[in-house]
Amino acid sequence: MTRGLVRAALLVFLIPVSACLTYTPIGNVTPARGAEVVATMAPLDARVGEITVHRVTNVQGRVAFADADSLVIAGTRFTSDAGTAYQSIGDLVTIPRTQLLELKQKRVSGWKTAIALGASGAAVAAILAGIGPLSGFGGGGGDHKPPP
Repeated sequence: MTRGLVRAALLVFLIPVSACLTYTPIGNVTPARGAEVVATMAPLDARVGEITVHRVTNVQGRVAFADADSLVIAGTRFTSDAGTAYQSIGDLVTIPRTQLLELKQKRVSGWKTAIALGASGAAVAAILAGIGPLSGFGGGGGDHKPPP
């Protein structure tokens, strides 16, 4: 029973915490090196491992280099305009700024974090209140006299 409670508590905690991160559009601001981003651009060819993926329109990864003319991303996920996704371990792709349609950066959402922490705290309190009497937490009511 304890193992099941630990798994339930982990799920209750991890699911809301994962919702705390969100990708927000950053407009024309140049992202910092190492920032996690998702770039949407006009179709271009990208080398992913040993293959060249044609008509890539979406790249997810970390910024390796950025200036006024181009953005270099160490991509972990490349998506073509046909919807086919290709995983990678950080292959570099250079995106000219003229082809960049939208750039989103991963950030912590304040209100989502507050909701997640509140829900997690309430869930932990509910779990402890539910199993407390089963495991001997708290005192019982009434006047209990020891046996003679």
